[in-house]
Amino acid sequence: MDLIPASSTTSSPLDECQSRCYPQRHLFRRSREARLQEDIQSFFERSDHRQALPSFDEAAGTRRSCLIAVILGATLALVCMTLAVYVLVTEGAMFLSLRLAILEQEILSLSLNLVLTFCIDGMMFVHSVSLRWALYYENRLQYNTNIRLLTSSRTSGPNRWYINMASLFFLILSYGTSSIMLPADPWENNWFSGPRICLNAIALSGLSVALAGQATIALWCLMLGRDLIPTWGSNPFNTALAAMEKGHITRRPGRCLLSVHQRYHQQDRKVYPTLKQGNMLQAQPVVRYILALVWALAVLALAWPITVMILCRALDDDDCWRFSFQWQGAVHCDKNFVNLNFRVSQGFVEYFGVKIMWFTISLLGLVFVCGVQALQTLGLHCVELLVNISRDEAAWRRAYSETRRQAPGLQISTDPLRAAILSWENAVLFFSKALLHWAIAQGMPISISKTLPDIPSEHPVGVDCVQFTIIYPRLFLYAVLALLLAAFATYLALKRPRGCQPATMGHLQTIADLIDDWETDEKGRMWWGDKTGASGTDTGSRYAGMSHDSTLLSAIRTDAVYC
Repeated sequence: MDLIPASSTTSSPLDECQSRCYPQRHLFRRSREARLQEDIQSFFERSDHRQALPSFDEAAGTRRSCLIAVILGATLALVCMTLAVYVLVTEGAMFLSLRLAILEQEILSLSLNLVLTFCIDGMMFVHSVSLRWALYYENRLQYNTNIRLLTSSRTSGPNRWYINMASLFFLILSYGTSSIMLPADPWENNWFSGPRICLNAIALSGLSVALAGQATIALWCLMLGRDLIPTWGSNPFNTALAAMEKGHITRRPGRCLLSVHQRYHQQDRKVYPTLKQGNMLQAQPVVRYILALVWALAVLALAWPITVMILCRALDDDDCWRFSFQWQGAVHCDKNFVNLNFRVSQGFVEYFGVKIMWFTISLLGLVFVCGVQALQTLGLHCVELLVNISRDEAAWRRAYSETRRQAPGLQISTDPLRAAILSWENAVLFFSKALLHWAIAQGMPISISKTLPDIPSEHPVGVDCVQFTIIYPRLFLYAVLALLLAAFATYLALKRPRGCQPATMGHLQTIADLIDDWETDEKGRMWWGDKTGASGTDTGSRYAGMSHDSTLLSAIRTDAVYC
């Protein structure tokens, strides 16, 4: 907007005459007009709150935590490979029998999953931060959160498409091997007191390769991003501030009430506040594909136990078969499972006239498990995008309250681990990952049968059979969990934030447009609201923005026009 009259920019004949007759007076007049122009420009700069930006948080502590996660992942990979070699050398077999009580087995399994989850999530976080700033340098960064494994960079090595595919392979391999790490040994249960499990050397080797691959990619990101990544934090406001200081994002004034859904609307547009904002599905087109994927997986999860149930009925010779909810495998009239056997005879197994060695069969069993885990892993990875966007929006909505209760205020600098722990969406996703992977392992438990050394056998490793028992009542539990995950993703995608505060959904340009003042209080907080009342004037069009003092802001007036 230019408030300087048109006559001040063009010279009239009278001005030319005065400039010839009174040159000193004319120079004084031009100097006074120049000072007036500077004062007016300074006023509008203050009105637009184009103040000096504060320093963003480099999150050096987060980078150190990521390095610890990478070191832990590499150490765990080395431990797994050492154990696998020990089993192969000392036992001469692919399995090592363990005598553990039921409680000890559960503690071991839970500890393995907790450590594995921490390592994988830490290394995945490094990869996602690297992708964020790789997209930034390519002028392709729009949102604070992106689908890490399905979004590639053109210039950053660890974020190219083939490295993303390798990372996805390692992720699937991690979950696949962990689910068959401790197979049961029912044959030895009949000879020894107490339950028996085995340590799977193939699973240990596969998990070692998976963790080593992810650690290598994460370490590559850390080394490459030493000078290229300005901040390792995941806070959307800190990311927007860093992008603004780097100069790739600039604030567009006159958009104090325009949300991410109106990001393509023209500037200086006067609007009325809306009592409900748009949803995530309207902001990001990729969300509809995520919903299609998770619902397709839910349908497949439901079709799986139904198919197994039909096979149980067809393969049962008894006419008394009936549907069973028994958790354990049952036979005769209550038969509720089918077996998938990988049986070995004298070191070989014959399929369609082709003899295949036992080691190849064991690998095929691992491939089978990874194939089942692949779609679920991809679906959970996509749902993670919805969770992160919802968390970014929740952090933004802490700046304003529709009630008389004061808003807690948003913070530019937050610890990613603390933010993840305090997010209910992240907690639901975390438990969904654990429960779904556990449910798959329960739905098709693996067991092995070994021959004892004192029994004559030409078998080179003492393994008779690797068997998957697919129990359909357990698979129905998995189907219910998959349906709940799809419903959770749908809720996040269709949820419309309430209130007059414009939605950002982690969109960096929208955040830069809405935050006109980056000054925070002594606790690092700031608030959003109506700033017209703070100036003591009301010219018809009102203005909303940020302030470090919540008392300077008032509630948004739904009957007023904002620009």
